[in-house]
Amino acid sequence: MTTAQHASTSRFGRLTDAVSQLRTRAVGGNLDRWMLIIGGVLMPLGVLLIILGWVGASHTPLQFEQTPYLISGGILGLALVVAGGFVYFAYWQTIRVRESREQTEAVTSALARLESLLASGASTTGRVSTSVTAGFVATPNGSIFHRPDCTVVAGRTDLTSVNPDKTKLEPCRICSPLD
Repeated sequence: MTTAQHASTSRFGRLTDAVSQLRTRAVGGNLDRWMLIIGGVLMPLGVLLIILGWVGASHTPLQFEQTPYLISGGILGLALVVAGGFVYFAYWQTIRVRESREQTEAVTSALARLESLLASGASTTGRVSTSVTAGFVATPNGSIFHRPDCTVVAGRTDLTSVNPDKTKLEPCRICSPLD
């Protein structure tokens, strides 16, 4: 191995080690909590500074004595309230994005399950029991036979197969099985 190849290999190895030590999204849950705490501290602290600035400025009629209270309490307090609001907004957006991703994953997995069921030929309507798949059906004590997809027998699991040539049952007027 030449020195150039050895240098590139060792550089690549160091890069691989450095990248493998990087943190990934596992930090996300902790970051949310910190955003909530920081926003929860900054906003009330800003409101408190605004109130203290107002109290300090209201105790003196001289404008040059009110200015430091206005600057230290009012402007700094306003800045803390705005910063806390932005942190709360970021927290809210983070939660929305996470919920959206979870919902997307759930919908994707449900569609994948549905696709695999349809690919395997399974019935997703639940109208016909698996023992009755072709021909005509009837209820155990009925006097009419139906197509398996007839709305009259939809959802029934106690259906039996019927041969229309060997039965005395009448055809259904809704699904017209003989047409």
